[in-house]
Amino acid sequence: MYAKSQSYIRSRWCPVNKYIFFVLLLILQNSANAEEYVAKSYVDDSRGFLYIEDPNRQAEAWAMCAASYDLMAEILAKSHPARSQQLAELANGAELAVILSMVVSEINEKTTPEKFDAVWNFSKIFGGELPKTRRTVLLADLESDKSAGAAVFISDISKTLEVCMANLSAQQTYIDIWRKLATSGLLQLPSE
Repeated sequence: MYAKSQSYIRSRWCPVNKYIFFVLLLILQNSANAEEYVAKSYVDDSRGFLYIEDPNRQAEAWAMCAASYDLMAEILAKSHPARSQQLAELANGAELAVILSMVVSEINEKTTPEKFDAVWNFSKIFGGELPKTRRTVLLADLESDKSAGAAVFISDISKTLEVCMANLSAQQTYIDIWRKLATSGLLQLPSE
């Protein structure tokens, strides 16, 4: 009976022990790597994006988020398609935040319909192009990362995504503003 229970325990616990050993090994390896390199974010994490007073700097932060979401979505497309789709949708929201950060900064009680149209048209162009330029910055950094598996770049982009996701409520605020503007008839929706 004792021999049977010992073999049963071994058969049940050995895979678990191997798994625990593997996880501990990964944790030790990551902590060793963490001592070597501390990930940096491509966007300032010292304050929320809505507290960035300069609309150009705020738009740049949203654009970096859009580019980061988009690039990570591309990286995960084959291995994690649902997560990839979620990140692509977050990228779309961040692109909209680029546009609205510029629009909201220009609207006041003296805004005429003509001025609003000019701001909206400029912001649409700006909102489409700025994430592309930020993506180029990210790709250039990826090319220059000589670590195995581009580990430094992935660490930095992951840190950036943490900061961007910490600002999702602000992103949602801009999406809600866009919905109100769209239903008010004040703006023409993009043709794409």
